[in-house]
Order: sequence, then structure tokens, then C-alpha cells
Amino acid sequence: MDAALKVISEKGYHGTSISVIAKESGVSKGLIYNYFDSKEELLTEIMYDGYRKIFDKFIIDENLTPKENLLKLVETTFNVMDELEEVFKVYFSVLMKKDVFEILKDKMNELSEPIMEDFAKLMAQLGFENPMDEAFFFRFILDGISLNYLFLPDEFPKEYCIKRFKQIYFKNEK
Repeated sequence: MDAALKVISEKGYHGTSISVIAKESGVSKGLIYNYFDSKEELLTEIMYDGYRKIFDKFIIDENLTPKENLLKLVETTFNVMDELEEVFKVYFSVLMKKDVFEILKDKMNELSEPIMEDFAKLMAQLGFENPMDEAFFFRFILDGISLNYLFLPDEFPKEYCIKRFKQIYFKNEK
């Protein structure tokens, strides 16, 4: 699975074959097919595992204020991207390919539902009129930041983005 993640993050799903994954991992194609019926099943397992690892990091801490939790989620986003860069690269490449996204959509939605509910609770605590809509907006902001952070790391103004985020969500703070 590690070899498949590496190769797919570099070449994309369509640019990767089981043969290439087998070569990268140093095993035979047949051995891979002993564990996975298809490339689609392998991708599903890779992303399910990666998504679980990502979402396990996004925990709302009951000991923090809603604003502190929101800022922690932004900081966690950067930390998780640094730690699981290949998972994020595959995630974004999957989002860009409708046929590939369809393979994973149900599993991804199943895993993201609890975190989105937590985000919505947090937005409700912060006083947003439509907490779930704001939770999705927050997630989409994080996705946009993540995409640029991963693919333009030398040009990405991380500290400025965190500062702007605070200005947007914490209007009375600088």
C-alpha cells in the first residue's frame, strides 16, 4: 500500500498500473492480486487508510474555546499535510478526476461525515446562522490552502494565511 500511495501520488491514478506498483514494492503482480481484486480496490484501501489517519488528527478539544479549536484545526491542517503529504496529493488528484472520485466518493463521505458534524457544532458555538454551511465553507478554505501549500511550498505564505484566517474568523483579533 505504501508503494501504491507513493506511485499514485507521483503519476496519478490513471498513470499507475499494478505492474508499476509491484515493481516499486519489490513484489509480483500476483501477490498484489492476492490482497486486492483490482487497482480500484487498492486505491480505495489506500485512501480509506489515509483519510482515517487525517481525520484522526482533527479532534475538537473540549478544554479549548471554540476560537482556540478553530485555530487548532488550521494549524493541524498544516501539520497533517507535512506528515501525510502523499495522501493529500492522491486526495487532490482524485478530486480532479470525476471517474476516479466516483470510486471513492461513498467511502470518503462516510469518513468525513463525523468530522463535518464536529465542524458544524463548532460553527454553531461561534454563532454562525447556518453552521453546516459554514462548516463546509471552512473545509473548502482548508482544501484550497492545502492544495496550494502542497504544490507551491516555496511560495506559500503560511504565517500570513494563518494571520488572515484569524482576521476573517476572529474579527476582533489581529
